[in-house]
Amino acid sequence: MSALSPPSRLVGLVSGLLRRALYGRVPRLFDAAYYRARHPGVAKSGLDPFLHYVWLGARSGHNPNADFDTVFYRRQSGATRLDPVRHYLREGAVRGLDPSPAFSTALYLARYPDVVAAGVNPLVHFRNDGRAEGREAAPSPIEPDRLRALDGVGEDHILFLPETEGGRFSLTWQREHPLDPRAAFAPRVCLQLCVDGLEYDALLDALRAFEAGRQDSLALDIDTGAGPHPPMPTQLLAFERCFLTHSGDGRTWNLRYAELRVWDLRLKRPGVAAVFPGGCFSAHRPAKGEAWPAV
Repeated sequence: MSALSPPSRLVGLVSGLLRRALYGRVPRLFDAAYYRARHPGVAKSGLDPFLHYVWLGARSGHNPNADFDTVFYRRQSGATRLDPVRHYLREGAVRGLDPSPAFSTALYLARYPDVVAAGVNPLVHFRNDGRAEGREAAPSPIEPDRLRALDGVGEDHILFLPETEGGRFSLTWQREHPLDPRAAFAPRVCLQLCVDGLEYDALLDALRAFEAGRQDSLALDIDTGAGPHPPMPTQLLAFERCFLTHSGDGRTWNLRYAELRVWDLRLKRPGVAAVFPGGCFSAHRPAKGEAWPAV
């Protein structure tokens, strides 16, 4: 990492002191190097990474290490006064909550009684010692169907819309669009939508009409501030074999994909509701005060 500028070093010093005053030592499950690598803006700013995670990162679904899935954990714990990492260390592991789809707390402790006897947090033990010793981590039995589409997808290839309660966003499909030479390949890109039943059906109907019709593009503007909306995703768009670019602020994602699978997450056992052929897609989250794009 390049040397920080003097203002960034000052931010690092002040935010580090603030983090120690408010939260004490950084939890053993928080990997600061991993967090900075995944979020270059945090690294460049000099802000204490754990302070960023507690204040902003956890709310945005950022992960504290490669073995902890913040969004997956939050679905089990619900709203808590602690951030997900400290909650798992202090309460979650005792309750049998799982930190990711790839790690079962209960099964790890059942398989290795010496970890129980030592009183060590199971994921801490696995990351610090167990993996190097060849110990096995069993997959979580929680939500096996719901997360199948997300299996192996990195957090930088998962987008949640709207990003805030009552937010708005726009989705655009095109049959053809020049490939951006800066585009990076991604085996799968997932978009999770918190939409109500009418919006769910309208999006699916629009995609079916677009596939059957002759128009060159489809544009949908969705404003979730008009009424109550589900707090958790109800629809998942899984784009397969993609070439992806996004704007510097992360508000616009553009991709060319080979196939689109639409998942219905409202069911007890979520499944694929429809499959569509390849195309080009764009998702945009307007900044505060930004007008809708002209149609």
